[in-house]
Amino acid sequence: MTADKKRSAKKKHATKKSSSHDKKKYNKSACKFIHDQLPKICYIIAVCDLLHALYFTISAMMLLVESFSFFAVLAVISVFFWVVIVITLIVGLWKRKPTLIKCWLLFSIVGFGIDIIFLAYGIMTSLNIDWDRLQEFSIVFIGIFIESICIYLVYWYYKIMADKPKNTCCDWLKKHKSHKSKSSSKKKKSRK
Repeated sequence: MTADKKRSAKKKHATKKSSSHDKKKYNKSACKFIHDQLPKICYIIAVCDLLHALYFTISAMMLLVESFSFFAVLAVISVFFWVVIVITLIVGLWKRKPTLIKCWLLFSIVGFGIDIIFLAYGIMTSLNIDWDRLQEFSIVFIGIFIESICIYLVYWYYKIMADKPKNTCCDWLKKHKSHKSKSSSKKKKSRK
């Protein structure tokens, strides 16, 4: 009887170990998948951000046409700047230029902070909370959450890109030629 209890306890312990091992293995494979797909994910983020900026460009232009004011002009100028920054992100991803990606990261982090300030201001100044206002705040919270994930993913790719040198065929050719010249000089020395 006690031997059966010991065996069943060992089996339970073994299944716990295997399930935790499977979870770790799954987490590593999921992390590796994200790491491998990170350039594509960053391109998708850049395209979505560009579409978002273009939508706001159209909205700002319509506002400017409807009522010409200082704020409308400021909105149009700001949105054009946003489009230029997103284009620098796309070029930085395409040409593998970390400095261009850093510009987008700084712009996005500043915008992220301003979004949080506006959200806090909107919550603090609301006199009463009704369902429509609560729905607006929840949509803004979801937007801030998605924005933070996008900023983190692009930052992750930026760190990988900054750490690894650019791998192109020309760089490989230079390395290959330098290895050949070193090996040929070693052969000449060994012949002498």
